[in-house]
This record gives sequence, structure tokens and C-alpha cells, in this order.
Amino acid sequence: MEDNPGDAYLIREAFKECGHQCDLTFADSFAQALELLPQSSFELIVSDMGAHTQCSTLIRAVRSNPHLQHVPVIILSGSQDVRSAYQAGANAFLLKTMDMDSFFDKIRALMHFWIDVAELP
Repeated sequence: MEDNPGDAYLIREAFKECGHQCDLTFADSFAQALELLPQSSFELIVSDMGAHTQCSTLIRAVRSNPHLQHVPVIILSGSQDVRSAYQAGANAFLLKTMDMDSFFDKIRALMHFWIDVAELP
């Protein structure tokens, strides 16, 4: 979920450059993200933090779906509310940065870890 069109564009570009084939699905609101969950099969969910309750609701929806319950949920946010993301059940938290090289490096590292390194069920 990414409600900022500028950030969504940068995220698309970063994923294009990450070295992995990615089919991205964007939701511009938490309501739309919740609607997409039952209809889709995801290997990784990356979401903006939004409000803590929205983040918690999204993660609960993922964990309660038998087809998605083991999908990693990564919070990518400009908010430094790291603790809330992990308390909500996020698998990882990445802080958005204005430095494009650093941001692209974070996305490459994210994909490398979750696709190449981590063993998922």
C-alpha cells in the first residue's frame, strides 16, 4: 500500500532496478489493499506504515488468509515508528530515504534477502 503517487513511482523504479523480475500490484489505500488480499497471490507484501491501526489490520488480514499467512510483510515508511511496525507483526521495517542511491540499495537488499537468502514455507 502506498498512498503517495511520487513514492509509488520511486518504488516502481527501485523494484525495476533490483535485479529480480517483479510483478507489482499497488493499492493507494488500506481499504483497496484489504480488497486485493483475497484475490491475489503475493510472494512479498510491502506497505507504507499508515496509522498503526491500519498497519495492524493489514497484517492481521494477511496472517488470517491461509494462502498468504506466511508471506513476509515489509513496512516501508517515512515514519520512524519502527516499534509499532514490529508490534503489529511486520517481518521487517525499512525507512524511506531521500537519497535515491540509498533507497535503491535498500530495495535490492530487501529482494536479495527475501528471494535469494530466506527460506519460506
